[in-house]
Amino acid sequence: MSRKESTDDICALCGGTEGVTGCGGCGRPLCKRCRSMEIYVKVDGEITIKYFCPDCGNDPRINPPKACKKVFGLEDVTDMVNQEDQSKARRFKIKLKIS
Repeated sequence: MSRKESTDDICALCGGTEGVTGCGGCGRPLCKRCRSMEIYVKVDGEITIKYFCPDCGNDPRINPPKACKKVFGLEDVTDMVNQEDQSKARRFKIKLKIS
């Protein structure tokens, strides 16, 4: 099951929201809040996005990037900018929203 426009399936994790995509590992329906996203780059350079439930997303046999050590990612940059010297006037704040 891959990304879908709409489905009658209810999210397998929260049980209260309509599933919008299937887990890339087990195929269970997932809502926007319960899915996790991984960005994959194919050999030819094409970028694809895969969605996972927490179990499959944390399993390096299903989600190989989980086995790799992340050196520096977008989440790290966001945290650094938001936690930098709080005494300075807040010029901006980064919010990371993936939907």
